[in-house]
Amino acid sequence: MKIKTLITAMAAATLLSVPAALAEWKPDKPITVIVPYPAGGVTDLAVRAVAADLEPALGTKLVVVNTPGANGSVGTQAVMDAPRDGYTWLSGGLRDLGTYKIAGLLDTTIADWHPFVIASMSSVLSVNPDSGINSVQEFIDRVKADGDKFLVATAGPTSSGGQALAAIGVAAGITPKQIVYDGGNPAVIATVSGEAQATTQLGLEQSEMIRAGRLKPLAAIGTTDIVLGSITIPSIVSDLPNLPPAENFVGIYLPADVPQEVVDTLQTVWTQTLSASKSLNELCSTRGCGVKPISGDEAMAVGAPAIASAAWGLYDRGQATMSPDELGIDRP
Repeated sequence: MKIKTLITAMAAATLLSVPAALAEWKPDKPITVIVPYPAGGVTDLAVRAVAADLEPALGTKLVVVNTPGANGSVGTQAVMDAPRDGYTWLSGGLRDLGTYKIAGLLDTTIADWHPFVIASMSSVLSVNPDSGINSVQEFIDRVKADGDKFLVATAGPTSSGGQALAAIGVAAGITPKQIVYDGGNPAVIATVSGEAQATTQLGLEQSEMIRAGRLKPLAAIGTTDIVLGSITIPSIVSDLPNLPPAENFVGIYLPADVPQEVVDTLQTVWTQTLSASKSLNELCSTRGCGVKPISGDEAMAVGAPAIASAAWGLYDRGQATMSPDELGIDRP
């Protein structure tokens, strides 16, 4: 199954086409949104930024609950175990959710969910200022020279930071030593403290430390520069033009078998409400993400290439428990 076919199959499986006459859903109690990572990370910040905008549109409160553990799989499992009545939502990275089964973390794929994307996210290769590293090439040279003594902090192999580090490894022909923390924010703090020498977590998670001079950004791990106020972080592609897809998308996900009127209602308010969200626009303009409120087939289409690249990357690095072929994901 090629990428185009994968997109079609995923979209069909999640039944996200909007009927001509929508059945309006009027929630009569608060909705729980589970963030499967600690407070302060990219997902937590993005969800809290949009919750206040969605509440008036839905007529109820969104209660954000942090449930970290096992690279996001603990919180995800909690949503999978909850009643399918539309009152328990998941949040997190689209690419991460699409690779849980490949990594052997959970028996779920993106086709089991209705995706609602909030924003696009790019990672940043940053180092501790005391590392003496001033360029991407110097980072590569140091990894080669120091081997497993040089530690790169991430939130795990399936996280945005882990996938970005893997993309660098493929493009540069290196095997950086990854030290895993329970969330992006702890990985960033570990690099600031000197427990790790570098991090590849999302720019949004690193932005405060970058602006404070406590992290030195070397490159945006993607095809686009990241602008944080007066600081421009150049794309890594000039150093590594063969970098695999490394962008991720953070969003909210409803189980595929929730009542259709729940999906229809959220899909009706999603794009219009979040496109005009002052809190989301302010978050992205100051923290280095891109406002991208999309859902349904469009969300599936942007996520499929990233999922395929990440899935095969896990398999090639020996971090998968099954071949992506078994899920109909052909090598990009």
